[in-house]
Amino acid sequence: MLKWMLLFILCFALNGFAQLTVKKLVELPDKMYETSGLVFYQDRYLLTHNDGGNDPEIFVMDIKAGTQRTIQIEGVKNNDWEDLTVDDDGRVYIGAFGNNLNKRERCFVYILPKNFLEKDKVEPKKIEFIYEDQLNYPPSKKELNFDCEAFFWANDSLYFFTKCRTEPYSGITNVYVMPDKSGDYKAKKLGSIQLCSSDWRFCSVTAADYSEKFNVVVLLTYSRLYLISDFKNHQFWNGKVRSYQLNLVRQREAICFKSKNSWYMTDEYKKGFGGGNLYEVKLKE
Repeated sequence: MLKWMLLFILCFALNGFAQLTVKKLVELPDKMYETSGLVFYQDRYLLTHNDGGNDPEIFVMDIKAGTQRTIQIEGVKNNDWEDLTVDDDGRVYIGAFGNNLNKRERCFVYILPKNFLEKDKVEPKKIEFIYEDQLNYPPSKKELNFDCEAFFWANDSLYFFTKCRTEPYSGITNVYVMPDKSGDYKAKKLGSIQLCSSDWRFCSVTAADYSEKFNVVVLLTYSRLYLISDFKNHQFWNGKVRSYQLNLVRQREAICFKSKNSWYMTDEYKKGFGGGNLYEVKLKE
């Protein structure tokens, strides 16, 4: 009895007086079944893409008109596309850096020009990078922390949050940075965050977004949403972390800010488990 009371108190402390609600907005078209990145663009469009092995394309959903279209990304392959982000000038970045086995020696980010919405086919600029501290491919089991499914743009830089796969499991997410310009780079390690260490379903980061206006980072896992605040100079790893439980365990791999306390989120469709939907997540305090 005491054990369950302590668990309740811990959960209450983590969530404070806040209430997180998740509302299904629409079932995504079948062709978006493996949605793995999300951007709210120009306060009107939601952009997403499928995970690796699918066609190199971006889906554009006009939430005001209720329509959607597809833009082909030319000259590249969809080799583990994992996330999307956008800069202040309207350039969109595609993160091609999925690395489940930590064997991948070259990762990429593709940059779409500001006018990409005017076209049906776009050839992107390219960033190629490695992690400055990865010396072996793969590294030892205790160092399996070079997979990445989450990044965002801030202040002329791209920030990456790794997905922990260490054995034994540590739950540590490493934070890296590199320039937002085309070129060949070594991603610089800035710091680390341990959201929790209980289980990869709760602790391993699958998506991220940052609101410069509110100076808040949102991180997503399969079953939790984390908010990081009260940091200075983009030192996200030094911020205050709040944790919120999501209903059930789903393959949730995409999230973006809608407003200060609300986000758009998608999950992948899995036969027998559901998913494949667009949601609005709200925080009421």
